[in-house]
Amino acid sequence: MAEGHGLHVEFYIEAVKQEFKSQEAGRPIFADTEFVRIHIPGDKNYSVEREASAADKERFALEYARFKNGMKEEEQAVGTPLKHWPAMTRSMAKEFASFNVHTVEQLAVMSDTAKQAFGMGALEWSRKAQAFLDVAGNSAAAEKYAAENEALKQRIADMEKQFAELSARVDTEKRGPGRPRKPENAVHEMTEAL
Repeated sequence: MAEGHGLHVEFYIEAVKQEFKSQEAGRPIFADTEFVRIHIPGDKNYSVEREASAADKERFALEYARFKNGMKEEEQAVGTPLKHWPAMTRSMAKEFASFNVHTVEQLAVMSDTAKQAFGMGALEWSRKAQAFLDVAGNSAAAEKYAAENEALKQRIADMEKQFAELSARVDTEKRGPGRPRKPENAVHEMTEAL
């Protein structure tokens, strides 16, 4: 799962009446205030709505960043949207949305109680979602290892080239004064000396 919290989180702006300022001005004064709405995927009866605190903005940082970038509430969900998952029909995506399930990741971790409340097919869809995520995770790992493997191959090729260049340089240098080289074939040299 993208964020690991398994919740559907939406940030939004609400106009809140400023009582003190309204009394002072003698007219209603409102201020735009950031709110957060938190749903448990699969439970359409439980929802928390409150003024967004600093802790909410930190805990749900990715959703908050999407909100600040102008995304609509339904676009703030982190993960693969059900409506963009090839295995999901549009009508099933809308049915799950009515249960506050908007992403494949949320569907995969939906509670057993929520699956029962949804009815027939929810368990199977949850299994398909988990299988999809497992395959996607394995593919990402395989791509990462392939890229690392190519980088290592390139480093080895570069080192082999450097080694060949250094070897060629050492072979061309002449030996300095000192003990002469031993012949490769000592027996041949001894027979020549006789």
